[in-house]
Amino acid sequence: MKAETKDLKRLQWAIAFLVIMALVGGGSVWSTQQLKKSGEKTFREATAARKDIEAKLARARVEEQELRDKINRFQALKTRGYIGPEKRLDWVEAIARVKAARRLIKLDYEFSPQRPVDAGILPGGAVAGGFEIMATQMRLQVQLLHEGELLAFLAELRDAVQALVQVRSCTMERIAPGGTDRTSNAQLKAECTLEWISLREGK
Repeated sequence: MKAETKDLKRLQWAIAFLVIMALVGGGSVWSTQQLKKSGEKTFREATAARKDIEAKLARARVEEQELRDKINRFQALKTRGYIGPEKRLDWVEAIARVKAARRLIKLDYEFSPQRPVDAGILPGGAVAGGFEIMATQMRLQVQLLHEGELLAFLAELRDAVQALVQVRSCTMERIAPGGTDRTSNAQLKAECTLEWISLREGK
């Protein structure tokens, strides 16, 4: 009986040791799992933060490229003379030069006063980035030998002047025999409405 009591006491210590070790082992496993979860959470947060930074950096690069493109377009407009007050005297001289170079039979035109561009030309309105888009309307009457003369005249005019020249409307008809000056060889007459567009700094 005494031997059994001694053995039981020894077993109690062993059982207590096993329980303690089990608790320590369980605690270690739990701590490890918590550390793993915390590490995974930290990793996910770091990954999300990295992706967010990469997305912002990509957007910044796109915005930078868009800004560079806008600056380049602005410089191109400035170089072409599209920005600033209208240069009507230069336009008149350019028309005379092109008419003489193309040897057009007859050309008459009239400029209207400059005005902010209307919605028919630019639906977004006349104001753009601190500038006001202005338009000067020109009514053109010209006599021609053939259609190609008109197209060539307009193309050369666009290259010769410091404004964006847009054809608003154009009609062409054949001249009836005897309906024109006998000294003229014109076969066609055209009436066109052109818009001379430029940019003016906003007030």
